[in-house]
Amino acid sequence: MASHFARWTLNHTLVPARHLPDPVVNLASSLPEKRRARYLASRVVLAALMQQIYGIAVLPEITMSSNGRPCFADPELPDFSIAYAGNIVGVLLADEEGHGGLGMEFVRAHSRQAIEQLASGLSSGEKAWIRAQADPYEAATQLWAIRQSVLKLSDKADHGTHTLRLLPASGRLRSQAFPDTQAISDVEDLLVWSCAFSRGSDRLHLWDYDGRVLERRYELLTASQHVGPQVLRLTSLPLEK
Repeated sequence: MASHFARWTLNHTLVPARHLPDPVVNLASSLPEKRRARYLASRVVLAALMQQIYGIAVLPEITMSSNGRPCFADPELPDFSIAYAGNIVGVLLADEEGHGGLGMEFVRAHSRQAIEQLASGLSSGEKAWIRAQADPYEAATQLWAIRQSVLKLSDKADHGTHTLRLLPASGRLRSQAFPDTQAISDVEDLLVWSCAFSRGSDRLHLWDYDGRVLERRYELLTASQHVGPQVLRLTSLPLEK
């Protein structure tokens, strides 16, 4: 089973509506300029993935869950998750049997006050791990991205927020809302990203999109313990009784 994470760095606000049906384009035309560009870009990247992986030429119909999380109207199609960081648009297309959640953050995009506020809600284990890292600010941002990706697995707002514990020192996590979960996260030069899966996706393909074509960057074997110096992989612990 494989999942796919693609991203597009926007260099202008004009986004060509490639492989998008008329209802998507018409809705975008009613949005403010910045939101319109992000909206169209995320759908263009998703459409490119659907064409690349499944041979579907036009983006299938998308609906919204009760909390505004986009999903395909056809339940037989795979789950996906969208995230934004500055001018970068990211899309995670989960494998056919599970759900996916994507979190992206720019390194040092948040104020010290925002990071301290985030840290106030962390467990003692999370705080200890952050302090032990060479760049605690970067480490806190990575946990932030991981937490957001796991919470996005649900289509219910704030579902699992207070029952999610990250144990980065041991490579584990515990969530009452998502008992069979794994997350994999990497820190790049400017961007921290995290992909979470509701069940075992054993491969993650990473793609770049340039507005015309998808270019595959590399593949991660999500079960591997040696996936990169700044890659953090967390897998579920059994729920406490």
